[in-house]
Order: sequence, then C-alpha cells, then structure tokens
Amino acid sequence: MVVLWLYSQHLSCAFPQHGAGKKHHRRIVLEPWQERRVAVAPWEFLRGCIRSDGCAFINRTGPYEYLSYAFANHSSDIVDLFERTCRGLGLRPRRYARCIRLNRREDVAGLVMHIGTKT
Repeated sequence: MVVLWLYSQHLSCAFPQHGAGKKHHRRIVLEPWQERRVAVAPWEFLRGCIRSDGCAFINRTGPYEYLSYAFANHSSDIVDLFERTCRGLGLRPRRYARCIRLNRREDVAGLVMHIGTKT
C-alpha cells in the first residue's frame, strides 16, 4: 500500500471535481485525461469505487446464498460513471436510485477476479 500526501493550492486545477460544497450538489464530470485513464484501466476504476463507497457481501434470499457487489453514492454523476464503466466491460449492473448492485454469476466472477473482495 502506498500513502501519498500532497498539498497545493492548485489541486483544484488538476482535479476539478474537488470543489467547494457537497459533491452531490454540483456536477461531477471527468476531464479528458481522466476519461482516458478510466478507458485504459476500467477495472482499477471499479476497484477504487468499490473500495471507497461499495462492498462485497453474501446475499441471502430464501435457500440461496451468493456473493454480490454493491456501490452507492449520493452523487448521481458518480453513480452514472460507475454504471457506464460496468456496462463498458459487459457487466449488467442493476440500478436502484443511488445504488448499483452486481449479483449475476458471470459479473461477480469477473469482479472477484479483477477486484477481489473487500476485507
């Protein structure tokens, strides 16, 4: 694990999403260089989302138990980015307002392989 500390008054130039106020009250749009980074490394983007605002859990419904993944955020823009990245990888997320669930076997197998489970 690498911990990076960075202090600068110009961080908002590099990361315009980090502005004043609550993120779910302002528009969150990736800069072109950020879009390219997500396109090159979509699994890493999903991993960061799951590790920060998501979870892997055992879904128990009746006699069945299976691994599922969930991601939630108050910002609909961030949830849109997560969903768009999932669909770009061929995953089939299910959206519930500000929450996304991935629980189909094929989708979960890909997530386990590329992301692992959150411990």
